[in-house]
Amino acid sequence: MPSKYELAKKKADEIDNQIINALQAKKSFRVEAGAGSGKTYSLNRVIDWLQDNWRQRLNAQKQNVACITYTNAAVNVISSRLRQDSFIKPMTIHSFAWELISQFSTELKNQVVKHNLMPENITGEDFDKVQYQLGARYVENRILYLYHSDVINLFEKFMDNTKFRKLLTLRYPIILIDEYQDSLKIVIDQFLKYFINKNSGPQFGFFGDEWQTIYDQNSCGKIDSSNLVVIAKESNFRSQQIIVDVLNNIRPDLPQIAATDENDGFVRIITCNDFTGKRQDGYYKDELPNDILAERIYSIQKKLDKKYNWESEEHITLMITHKMLAKQQDYTHLLELLDERLKDGEDAYIKFFSETIEKLYVALESKRLTQLFDALGSGNYPIKNKKQKHDWMELKKDLEEARGKTVGDVMNVVCNTVNLYLPIPPKVLENHKKFLENPEHTYERGNIGDYYKISYSEVLNAISFLKPDAVYSTDHGVKGEEYNNVLWVVGRGWNNYQFDKFMGCNPNLLNPKNYDAYIRNRNLFYVCCSRPRKRLVLFITVPVKGDFLSYIQNVFGIENICLYSEFMNEK
Repeated sequence: MPSKYELAKKKADEIDNQIINALQAKKSFRVEAGAGSGKTYSLNRVIDWLQDNWRQRLNAQKQNVACITYTNAAVNVISSRLRQDSFIKPMTIHSFAWELISQFSTELKNQVVKHNLMPENITGEDFDKVQYQLGARYVENRILYLYHSDVINLFEKFMDNTKFRKLLTLRYPIILIDEYQDSLKIVIDQFLKYFINKNSGPQFGFFGDEWQTIYDQNSCGKIDSSNLVVIAKESNFRSQQIIVDVLNNIRPDLPQIAATDENDGFVRIITCNDFTGKRQDGYYKDELPNDILAERIYSIQKKLDKKYNWESEEHITLMITHKMLAKQQDYTHLLELLDERLKDGEDAYIKFFSETIEKLYVALESKRLTQLFDALGSGNYPIKNKKQKHDWMELKKDLEEARGKTVGDVMNVVCNTVNLYLPIPPKVLENHKKFLENPEHTYERGNIGDYYKISYSEVLNAISFLKPDAVYSTDHGVKGEEYNNVLWVVGRGWNNYQFDKFMGCNPNLLNPKNYDAYIRNRNLFYVCCSRPRKRLVLFITVPVKGDFLSYIQNVFGIENICLYSEFMNEK
């Protein structure tokens, strides 16, 4: 009798052959790949097939295949697998868009001026060229540099031009898009309007999962067209059967089969319906009091570790309440100031501290020159003589002292450094100048002076939290990740998510606004439940009743649900 893996692999291979058949038939297609189904494997198979079969055809016409993916890190991963001189070009959507629109220099400047994509007090007379490099909008040496969003907005405008669309088609007859559901809607809408719905232009291959759209309201989500061949992947190579059963209950339209015979996993749902004290009001309505919440999370973690050696395997604790994470890990003031920008990792200062200053400090502390190159991102040799070596060591000493103080102290060290090259992003440098002019200058939900007073230890704690190997994460932070053991704290903390309201409701009876909220909740619920390989524990900190209770029982099974007190009293 074949093993589960053999059955799942056979099914997966059949699906991959369907994808290749669509490619050969020159039909655009959408691969709907549920959690753990091997989306990346299928994308790589398509890339390998193209390299094996279409090299001569595309090279003869000097054409390429664009492989658009969500992050620079993903671009690097795909690039590392390609053959030498491959005609496959991995890119982010921003680099793809910029490569195409940058060839129309005159029209590009005209569009920038027409749509006022310029810094304050700058006109078309103040620059000659338009460039895109750091994702910051500024003018230097009569060159205007664009924001990330400017590039996308300009690409949308250029797509209305017939000549531009012909150029795009000529250069990229095939466009593969990874994580399609997170693609920007304004771009996908143009692809649908001018290419896919008309059966013209490039052939598209979309790889992703509409149920894993959780990042941005500007994302396209599901892509629908009668001209798209839809191919569903139905194997799960990540999770044991008990987890896959849960996913099939959540998503019956895309049933999966598990690819492992291992069965040492389990599912437990721990509710707080036995709590009789006063719950929180207002923003955190019906949530446990903060001290009780923190105490119970800690107790559950210790119980899991004692009973199942939870922490001896790869594990994560997910919380939707970023405020609770900040309190536990001591970066509350930073979260109060930055809010969403801290959650999304998009704050210019946090990026600079994380990607440059901390890497630089580690390199100097360990005296590793290769790490110094990485931190500086420069082709220049950082130490050419004894004087420069001494200057770097002095910087290390100054940083060591400043890192024990405030954000402002670190910025003063960085910005007052002379004779050494420190790549300070223009946005950070601009804000520092504004701080020197006026500490009350508005920044996010406070001012720059407030930011500079925050202890730098909070920055270090937040950076540690944002690392992929952190043992805590917000629910959004784990998309694409997998762990043996997952503890998910399901409660309040973010207006966008009310699982007790939406999980169990009838989506067909919702108005458009609530339907969008339902999809948002459903998708995140699915993503979180699909992270574990073996063990999934939900700790639900709001009352579980009515339709929500029925939903939880149907998805996870009544036998897997218990009260907090019952769980803690288990032997």
